[in-house]
Amino acid sequence: MSFFGSLQRIVSTIRHAGASGITDEEARRRVIMVNTICLSICVLLALITPVCYVFAASNRVLIPAIFDFAITASVIYMNRRRLYSAASMTIYILQCVAIMYFGLLLSNVVALEAMIIFLIAIIYLIFKDETLRRVALFTAMASLAAMEACNYFKVFEPIPMSSDAIFLLHSMIIWGVLMLILVVSRPYIRSNDELIKANYFKKMFLYQINHEIRTPLNAIYGVAQLLKREIKLDENLESIQPLVDQQLEAIRNTRNIINNVLDMAQIESGNIEKTEKECFMPETFFARILDVNRIIARPRQIRLKLEITQMPEVIYDDLMKVHQIVTNLLANAIKYAGKNSVVELKIRRDGQHWQLQVINTGAQISAEKKAVIFNPFVTDKSKYTEGTGLGLYIAKGKVESLGGTIDLQSTAEGITTFTVTLPLTEGHLEDLQLEEQDADTFDNLENIHVLIAEDNTLNGMLLTGFLSKMGCFPVLVNNGLELIQQAEKQRPDIIIMDYHMEVMDGQEALAWLKKHPRLKEVPVIISTGDSFSETREAFITAGADAFIEKPVNYKSLVKLLKQHLHYNKEASLQ
Repeated sequence: MSFFGSLQRIVSTIRHAGASGITDEEARRRVIMVNTICLSICVLLALITPVCYVFAASNRVLIPAIFDFAITASVIYMNRRRLYSAASMTIYILQCVAIMYFGLLLSNVVALEAMIIFLIAIIYLIFKDETLRRVALFTAMASLAAMEACNYFKVFEPIPMSSDAIFLLHSMIIWGVLMLILVVSRPYIRSNDELIKANYFKKMFLYQINHEIRTPLNAIYGVAQLLKREIKLDENLESIQPLVDQQLEAIRNTRNIINNVLDMAQIESGNIEKTEKECFMPETFFARILDVNRIIARPRQIRLKLEITQMPEVIYDDLMKVHQIVTNLLANAIKYAGKNSVVELKIRRDGQHWQLQVINTGAQISAEKKAVIFNPFVTDKSKYTEGTGLGLYIAKGKVESLGGTIDLQSTAEGITTFTVTLPLTEGHLEDLQLEEQDADTFDNLENIHVLIAEDNTLNGMLLTGFLSKMGCFPVLVNNGLELIQQAEKQRPDIIIMDYHMEVMDGQEALAWLKKHPRLKEVPVIISTGDSFSETREAFITAGADAFIEKPVNYKSLVKLLKQHLHYNKEASLQ
């Protein structure tokens, strides 16, 4: 092994003394930081002290420097013996005293007061305990005050030196201090780069997993929706309706889990969701949510009860966020409710606000659990409480984004109440977009030419079959290039296009369509598993008319088709 290789190995061994076996990465980094500072100071003392002694010829420099070197080196040994707090406090106090002493002794060479400020700046890098941080800050401030007082009253006379000696020592000390700052900051610059890379790869991972999960889920959801429709058309199939309902609920729960994970990723990235408000009727809206959750509660004989008092007939709020808040709170309440108990959802007006309460009876929530219950990944694993631990965290984020508050109370009797308070804006019946019934939802789509680009065979077949039953004339292609070729042959009334496709993806195909003089007015609906807001905004900016995420809800799709179709119904009937 070469000299430099051996030296590098020795330096690495010293820097990592006492760090092996520490599972907490932050604590491990602090130990390495203290060892690195000690090693750097010992090197600086070994280089500067002989030069200073040659020019000053005074034991006032040599003996304290040797003393400083010995104690600094012993700190590495303390870390090796796993005396971490003692080691970090020893090096910190020692350097405060050393800087004060040598700063006064060499005040004619260099002003070392800035080094005290540097020590203050790295307090949080060295100490984790709040008490040790306070002690370190007090020591540094006291040392700085003592230096200023001693300089003012001229308590110490600096060592006399020639101008050449002063210049040489000044240069060595300045470069030594810069080296120390670089050594301390380098790991954190590298850590920041690694953090940026890690966040990027995490985001890419979420994009990929999101797409991979939603694509097969879309096929399952499509089959379940078609089965649901067939059951309504054929009374002989009513016996399988409970199974289809359970399948639909399982899919909805899976979608909710995926959305919670994606919401957490958006929160971590600092992205703020846009609020999209609309009118809805509380009575109908919350009753439907309870109907869906009754399937989850049924195996444990948990009953769900809805109580709405003093609420206006129509309210104006973000429908999707309110739905996610209620769904997450109900899912949590059902998980932790006792068997054969009742979970209540109470909605009531409170002046200019409205309250949403979810109440269940089970085990009391401790004060320690209350303090962290809205944090991510907090969950109790048991037979009935599987989950990601993201529901309450996401619910709290949604509530706050709507300008509301969420509160938790849990009594000794085991009655737990989550109370959400939101600003109330009343709506009007004339502004309400009444949701159409199944029989009406699928009308007025006869003779519509729909061009579909979908590279997943099963998803394409299901969507084509559904639209055919609605009276449409769907044409299915596999990628963006085939879509362009087909559109040029026969101009469609509307296009439904996937984002991720081989040969030519949705983004490239959309750009081509919007430049084509004959096709640029054709409405385009983007269907994809990427539900990230930046993906949606990019497509809308590029000219897409609408965005629907997978798994596709066919009712929502029909509503979009009706909203964006540019045709004359009377003409089509002639």
